[in-house]
Amino acid sequence: MVSVPWTRLRAVQPRVLSRLALPVIVALLLLMTLRFGLSHLRFTTAWRSTLGEDLTRWKSPSLAATATGTRPLVLYAYQPSATAWRNLVFFADQGLHAEADFVFILKDAPAADAADAADLLPKLPNIRVVNSVDTCAGPFGAFGAFGEVLQRDGLWKRYRRFVLLDGTVRGPFLPTYASAECWTDVFLGRLTDEVKLVGTTINCEPRPHVQSMVWATDDVGMSVLLGPVQTEDDRGTENAAVGLGTCYKTPGEAKHAEFGSTDLIQAQGYKVDVLMAAYGEKEEWDAEEYCEKNGQPEDVLLRDGSYFGTNLHPYETVFFPADRGVADKTLDDFTKWHQKRRLTSWDTCKKRKH
Repeated sequence: MVSVPWTRLRAVQPRVLSRLALPVIVALLLLMTLRFGLSHLRFTTAWRSTLGEDLTRWKSPSLAATATGTRPLVLYAYQPSATAWRNLVFFADQGLHAEADFVFILKDAPAADAADAADLLPKLPNIRVVNSVDTCAGPFGAFGAFGEVLQRDGLWKRYRRFVLLDGTVRGPFLPTYASAECWTDVFLGRLTDEVKLVGTTINCEPRPHVQSMVWATDDVGMSVLLGPVQTEDDRGTENAAVGLGTCYKTPGEAKHAEFGSTDLIQAQGYKVDVLMAAYGEKEEWDAEEYCEKNGQPEDVLLRDGSYFGTNLHPYETVFFPADRGVADKTLDDFTKWHQKRRLTSWDTCKKRKH
């Protein structure tokens, strides 16, 4: 073994370290850059996949529950505005729960608004955010957005119960004495072998129809609503489509589709039901009889006092329109009061143990 004098080793050491230092530093810099880049890439990819979700890869938390029809699908159409944002904030706080799957449809949302909406919603397996690529006009575009997403990859065929929410309404509102109720059950529980469309209100103009701010239906009703059927009214001809099966490019076309959707359900021999008390019991009459017996009343949400001289109440319909200028103070007050309550749908909609 050849020994190297310490003095010589000390002389060689700086040169060796000098030669080693540069590659080590470069390697460390590359590693840090690569790590940051991959981290950024993962964030970007995750963000894009959230907004453009391939729903074929989405598995609900309980496939068994979905297969037997016990787990509903809730679709929420959001089109950015100051009021719609407040509605979304309220729903994210009060309406989400673990016993349903939720798809939030960002309709015509700029990137910044889409980011805000996606950040607001919890990242959970039963919640998805998707972009709507439809070109429907104005606040009535939810029709096209719902139909597009429901038919994408056959999503609707994986469920047997559905709730469709337009982002123009705020809720859910349930009184303290009914705080044990789950809001989705309030709507879905009214579906029967005869009743295949449930909403909040009936409008008699231009003909009786369930207003589309909130709809609940089952797989039978959904198959009817997605079918291409035509009917005629003052907003469209008999050759104009109705229901959820297509996109509507103008508010007039969308309103025509809303009116005709009730016709679709009733033409198949089924009934409709709504929560407003004036409609009465579903066994008592149908939409046409309600309008005839009440003298063809105007839209109950047209203006203050248009509900037989008074206004609807959030507790009557669970969800309340925030863009009609009707009972604004009541809605604002109940929004504040409910946001102060500790009880939310996460508590009330827990699966009950038997």
